[in-house]
Amino acid sequence: MRYEKNIDLTSLNTMNIRSIAEHYCQVCDVNQLVEVIKFSRKNHLDLHVLGGGSNVILPPTIDGFVVHIAIPGCEMVTVTDSMADFVVGAGENWHEFVQFTLNQGYSGLENLSLIPGTVGAAPVQNIGAYGVEIKDLLTEVSVIDVTSDDLTPFILKNNQLEFEYRNSLFKKNARRYIITSVKVRLNKHSPLKTGYGDIAGRLGESEMTALSVSHAVIEARKSKLPDVSETPNAGSFFKNPIVNREKLLALQAEFPNVISYKVDEDTYKLAAGWLIQEAGWKGYRDERVGVHDKQALVLVNHNQGRSEDILGLAEQVKVSILDKYGVALEVEPVVL
Repeated sequence: MRYEKNIDLTSLNTMNIRSIAEHYCQVCDVNQLVEVIKFSRKNHLDLHVLGGGSNVILPPTIDGFVVHIAIPGCEMVTVTDSMADFVVGAGENWHEFVQFTLNQGYSGLENLSLIPGTVGAAPVQNIGAYGVEIKDLLTEVSVIDVTSDDLTPFILKNNQLEFEYRNSLFKKNARRYIITSVKVRLNKHSPLKTGYGDIAGRLGESEMTALSVSHAVIEARKSKLPDVSETPNAGSFFKNPIVNREKLLALQAEFPNVISYKVDEDTYKLAAGWLIQEAGWKGYRDERVGVHDKQALVLVNHNQGRSEDILGLAEQVKVSILDKYGVALEVEPVVL
């Protein structure tokens, strides 16, 4: 394995923030990962895991060891005539994996098309879009417990992963577990979900299939979200806040057009993008960073902004929303 020192991670994070890693290496299998963990322990180096870099805000320098997970592999195991398990390496590209399952005739992941990042990062964030979350289809993950003396990978089942909205066991126990692979179970006849956003409208009169829903989701995301190769960003920067019915009614009395989605009888999810847009932030720019002019939920780095620039703007937005609506926003990307 090749260990490198003082490596620039600018090209390895979609926000395009310049960050220098004291130590760095890319791992392509479990044995290499175990070797890196042992090396870090021996040299008393903090270990930092990097996947696709699409949901992370990096500091100017990172002390310790940055390990870039690039473990490949995708195995399809037939369960029944209409059902299959897909075991996928943590380093695989998420969107490419989704398209692979669809091309094999299995539905379920189509609403999660074009979400950036790696397969291994998906359970950490419990990624979701258009009414579907990864927790709905994931059955288990293979992990290494970095704090354990035994670095042999082991299995954690879905019900052990403490999934919540954009949260999981892995976020609650940062730095403890490293995911090496995931398993999802998909069905050829899973019901299609088209009731969120403008997906149904984009489908029009065309035949409704998992592939056509995927194409509609891709079109929708491209129409609203900037291409990271042209405009560096980390996708949705804030979680949609959760409020109770009493708070929602109070908001509706003052802001009749507020967008909300029912979670259960007394819990509602507010559209953070709408709150930010109506507070006047959509299209805002300063010298280095700004708010996307088509989707206010996205912060962009248009001129070599640093982590402090991005986080400073995020804080301004949070204060503004709290003052206007009495609602606290929470940052979605991981801040190292």
